[in-house]
Amino acid sequence: MPHPLGVLIALVFIIILGSTLFWMLRLPRAMTQEVARAVFSVQASRCIIVPILDLFFTERAVELACRMGKQQNAGIVLAYIVEVPRLVALDSPLPAEVETRAQQALKHAQSIVERHGLKTMTTVIHAREANEGIGQIVQAYQGDIVVLGVQAVERHVPSIFTRTADALMRRPPCEVLIDSMPG
Repeated sequence: MPHPLGVLIALVFIIILGSTLFWMLRLPRAMTQEVARAVFSVQASRCIIVPILDLFFTERAVELACRMGKQQNAGIVLAYIVEVPRLVALDSPLPAEVETRAQQALKHAQSIVERHGLKTMTTVIHAREANEGIGQIVQAYQGDIVVLGVQAVERHVPSIFTRTADALMRRPPCEVLIDSMPG
């Protein structure tokens, strides 16, 4: 006569084995080619560029980039863009307050990336226009996607945000994601 405990253990083992086999042999739902292409394109993002133009909107963009890159363990490139007037040489040294602001913004953004455990690189770029600097960064780091946080502004007042977003949408260097909070 089998012992009741032995019978119970055998039944539990059979149920666990059966459910494991069912889970392993179950086919995933069929996916259309368009959906598969979209999923693959997002999963293929290995290098995410986050241009830093303003602190609050950059914080949101960095957080969004980290959440996007977390599953792929993507690298995040934080690029502080300094728009240099046309009358000044591009390689001229930055004023001390601009250098300090750039380093503080990069350090703050880097702390957000480190909270997510992702690799981060920081750089300061001098460019005539922010979108030109973003293009240089994308090319230098072979960026897959740019995440740009923008500030909602009045229609008649062009700003660095609207100019950059407009230029990136007209001639994107790679995939571009613009995060704009309602004003």
